[in-house]
Amino acid sequence: MINIDELDEKLARKIRRIDIGAKTVSNIYQDLTYLTLNNQIMSQNEKIDVSQIILQRVEYFTTLANVKHIEFNLNIEKDVFLFIDVKKLSKLIDNLISNAIKYNKINGFINVELKQNYLSIEDSGKGIKKEQLQRLYDRYSRFDKTVGGFGIGLNIVSMICKEYNLNIQIDSQIKIGTKVELQW
Repeated sequence: MINIDELDEKLARKIRRIDIGAKTVSNIYQDLTYLTLNNQIMSQNEKIDVSQIILQRVEYFTTLANVKHIEFNLNIEKDVFLFIDVKKLSKLIDNLISNAIKYNKINGFINVELKQNYLSIEDSGKGIKKEQLQRLYDRYSRFDKTVGGFGIGLNIVSMICKEYNLNIQIDSQIKIGTKVELQW
């Protein structure tokens, strides 16, 4: 509700840090809740406009990306639908975008492409070693201790992909970046 544009720069920076901290804590809480309650939560599947959800999630993470001067490049086809639980779809996208920001470089980019039956999120980050790619979905696996996290995000992504028969593929090169592709 605060208009940051009307504040002096020092106060605006503080407000942005509070916003980022609140979003970070919220995402961690949601991830832990999902893992704890997953077997007890009934999916509320419906026909979801994936295009709109992606745009909402990118907007949500823009403040976090701006801290590292990361640019989003969006190629979003309109009217891409998927029969899925909206909370699970949001959680899947949130984890992929969050990782793309977390492991990216300053002044990097995140390319998000959506078309019928296909989503890709590509970053210009650190990349992942080939031998680590096999264990990416293992719960609590963390290969880079220099950034925060608990090693649960891609485990959640994997669980959601399995539930909805989404094919996920991750390609990565050290110091070049990572590309996550989903097909359905």
